[in-house]
Amino acid sequence: MIFHWRPLIPEERDEELIWGTIISLSGLFAACWIWLGLPTLICPFHVITGIPCPTCGITRAFSSLLHGDPRTAFLFNPLALIMLLGIAIYLVYAEVVVVVKLPRLRWNPLSTRQNSIIRASVILLVVMNWIYLIYHERFIAVLR
Repeated sequence: MIFHWRPLIPEERDEELIWGTIISLSGLFAACWIWLGLPTLICPFHVITGIPCPTCGITRAFSSLLHGDPRTAFLFNPLALIMLLGIAIYLVYAEVVVVVKLPRLRWNPLSTRQNSIIRASVILLVVMNWIYLIYHERFIAVLR
């Protein structure tokens, strides 16, 4: 079994409290920035090459989610939507285990093979998402 539940060891850093706080404050800052209509960064890779970078559309996807439009968020960047939903699930988990003082989810050390499979899977997901972004942008450009 890769994952196991265990209580927090005395003097152990409370990772859920630390990361939950950092992610929550960062998300709140980003949400306020977008709601206030402040300017966002323009992707230099996209400006120079005309090709969207692998992360293009994350800000627009986040903004779409803030406005209650998950479909548009998915169209802007599918992997970003999955990542943002994963972060939301993690924040709920972190809040519950910190407040209720429940055992924490930890993972056992992974084998070299497991690490390789995870790395290859992440790279494949990013590449597939990038191909989608390139195709999607060219398809949208044709419709304009």
